[in-house]
Amino acid sequence: MILLVGGTGRLGRLVVDALVPRHEVRVLARHASTAEPPLDGRVGLVDGDVRDPEALAAAAAGAACIVVASHGVESRERDGLESVDVLGAKAVVAAAIRHGCAIVLVSAVGAAPDAAQPLARTKWAAEQIVRDSGVPWTIVRAAAFAQTWAMILTLSAGRSGRPGLIGAGSALHRFVDVRDVAEVVARAAVDETLRGRILEVCGPDALSPSRLAELVQAANGWHGAPRHLPVPLVRAIAGALAPLRPDLARRFTLGIAMNVPQPAPRADADVPSWLEPHRISPETMRWAPAPRPVAT
Repeated sequence: MILLVGGTGRLGRLVVDALVPRHEVRVLARHASTAEPPLDGRVGLVDGDVRDPEALAAAAAGAACIVVASHGVESRERDGLESVDVLGAKAVVAAAIRHGCAIVLVSAVGAAPDAAQPLARTKWAAEQIVRDSGVPWTIVRAAAFAQTWAMILTLSAGRSGRPGLIGAGSALHRFVDVRDVAEVVARAAVDETLRGRILEVCGPDALSPSRLAELVQAANGWHGAPRHLPVPLVRAIAGALAPLRPDLARRFTLGIAMNVPQPAPRADADVPSWLEPHRISPETMRWAPAPRPVAT
């Protein structure tokens, strides 16, 4: 059985889809049983928090591997990244030791103690906890998801058809199709030959946020130049939001950090040789909100 922590998000759902035809899957998430749209009916659902050691230990009973696809970006807590990613990693390790599980941790390209991206710093800390645990592990470092940025840029455009960018939007990143990350994570969950390895998953091309904005416009038939928001203004907005809506402040901070080019691959990571990554295209960048359930 595979326990997937954070299986209700964009990546987690794709990992579930890849695993359930051949493997028993259990999902632990804060709202696993009420997720919209519902998860596959063959999946065991456990409502619980990754930071709750007892909930994790109970959910991990019988599991061969724990896949950690959760993160603290959307947390409403001020220390959401530190809390979800670091404390969560400690709870996962405790559960893995208790039940003899392997761990697959989804991390971020550029993970380092001094990374520009706050998420990359906390993922680095989580990596060290997992690597020092003594349990079999695989780390999957992923570049920024193209589909996440399709959503952000589409929403920022509103009715104008002109996506909003923080700063110049010219820094290059190897934005990745989330389907490629899911393929690697699903394989890592069941392939014991990948233990002790750090796998880096990036898109085949170096693209800027400005180029992604153009692809969003092409996908929607929109015209006009993207709008650029000054970094100092966005930093001030993030600071004002932090006490009330730390999740929104965190998104702005992450957006500011996208003005720093993606770091070169680290020497401790390798690229999965079997993966044929999708190229980012207007089709990749077409996003629409999920339909709301109809009341009956």
